[in-house]
Amino acid sequence: MATTVDPITLEVLNNRLREIVATMEHLLFHGGYSTILRESKDGSCVITDRNGCAVYAGSQLHLTPYHFTLRTIIEQYPPETMREGDSYIANDPYLAGVFHASDVAIVTPIFYQRTHVGFAASIAHKSDIGGMVPGSASGASRELYHEGFIIPGIKYATAEGPIEDVVRLLMRNSRQPDALRGDLQSQVGCTRVGAEKIKGLCDEYGLDTMLTAFQELQDVTETRVRQGLRAWPDGEFTAETEFEADGTVFKEPVRFNVRIRKEGDGITFDLTGSSLQVASPQNIRPQSQLAAAALSTITSMDPSIPLNYGALRPIKIVSKLGLVTEAEFPAPVGSYFASTAMLYSACLMALSNFNPARAVATSGFGTAGPVLGYKQARSGKPAVAYELMSPSLGGTPIHDGTLAVNPMHQYTPYTPVEILETEYPVRLERIETIIDSAGPGRFRGGLGYRRRYRVLTDCTLNFRRMQPAQPQGIFGGGSPLRLTCTLNPETEGEEVLARSAAFELKAGSSFQFQSQGGSGYGDPLTRDPAKVLDDVLDAYVSIAGAERDYGVVIDPAAMAVDMKATVARRGR
Repeated sequence: MATTVDPITLEVLNNRLREIVATMEHLLFHGGYSTILRESKDGSCVITDRNGCAVYAGSQLHLTPYHFTLRTIIEQYPPETMREGDSYIANDPYLAGVFHASDVAIVTPIFYQRTHVGFAASIAHKSDIGGMVPGSASGASRELYHEGFIIPGIKYATAEGPIEDVVRLLMRNSRQPDALRGDLQSQVGCTRVGAEKIKGLCDEYGLDTMLTAFQELQDVTETRVRQGLRAWPDGEFTAETEFEADGTVFKEPVRFNVRIRKEGDGITFDLTGSSLQVASPQNIRPQSQLAAAALSTITSMDPSIPLNYGALRPIKIVSKLGLVTEAEFPAPVGSYFASTAMLYSACLMALSNFNPARAVATSGFGTAGPVLGYKQARSGKPAVAYELMSPSLGGTPIHDGTLAVNPMHQYTPYTPVEILETEYPVRLERIETIIDSAGPGRFRGGLGYRRRYRVLTDCTLNFRRMQPAQPQGIFGGGSPLRLTCTLNPETEGEEVLARSAAFELKAGSSFQFQSQGGSGYGDPLTRDPAKVLDDVLDAYVSIAGAERDYGVVIDPAAMAVDMKATVARRGR
């Protein structure tokens, strides 16, 4: 193996790997059958070294589960037993390291001239893998077995194609078997393309150079993270977020507590102050702990640092089995994302003390999006419409929070209205931002928004509620408007949902999701009055809200700031 790779070649190879992973993801999304994969792009790809350590990951959020998943596959199938063209499948959150069972991983080994080089892998959310309700991940789940089929890691395909016995078993356990099979085929195909392209780099640069580069790229990232940590003051800070008790399940608020201790070029995230695991699916596993810790560290430091396994080396997690942050089998974990986002927000709050210049206010919390199960969609077949409900980001030291962007993942778009209404018997009647919904601050949070759906045939609505305590602004910033989900809004039968459940909807029924905005950064009374006026003119803030939250008095006739009254109001 080459002893070192010169910096220019290393940078070129890093960009070539980025191109390969981007190509894999292009094929993944364009080859996917389900709307959650091809439209919402809830999936990713990675290239790893021989030990399963990520060298280039397409999704920053999936960086940690890839390592856990690859480690499981390697333990069960040593590379010397693998053959070119083999692919493996796993979705067990406990044994195979994915976030929840709906995330299915495909792993394909890479060989060059019979030498094992590494792995090409993909994780993609499946619209239905069985379980209690259409969409699988039910808010009413009380154990992992309620959330669909569980695969600890088995061989899925050989060079001749998928193993038909495995395929038939999985298809029989899905309400949407054609979409499941198509999505899995897309995953296998894109990982095989990734493997072929890595072999092409070996032809171009040589096997020894590639193997060395894989390790050095991780070393460079580790070095940059440790340099960033050394620039921070040593110290220890604590923060927590919590979600409110559901009367049928919880007796008291459930805490995600983190105590962060930074010493020299290492950092420790102690989660032992968190609550015990819960009966409902808001629990998370170690892969989620590490994702929240790593991404909050990079966010608070330097987002230009390349994300690979090297970013994880300086980070230590302290936890214990049986907490909501490290659930014990077979506790359900289907609502991991909302929980991981809350832990991530707690980490950001604590980290803001180390580097205030990169502090970020808390994003909106809440529910997953609506999942509609149809016995017969427009295709004439059973179908599951799975949408993602992105909240909005919190304010920062330099700009307002962004509207409708997921924390951590950043990019999971809605299914376009045209696609949704074409493929499923549903109509989108309203999509709009909500005035006065953002957390106020010197830089306010992103706005909340509402989406109203009307179902055109009988169907099942799978609703997963996670009502958190209000997100906290930082450095004096305020909290956003609460989230809600309402059945048949603005009618006599209006019902604001307060529990996780599956609801049977009759044709003509409607429901409305109201997302949560981001919280504010800094004292709202220091916000530039001109920015407040812009928000009023854009219908982001009402005239009353401008005075109440920002101390800015707007003359409604002239639609201009009354500076004299504003100075007096802020003075009070």
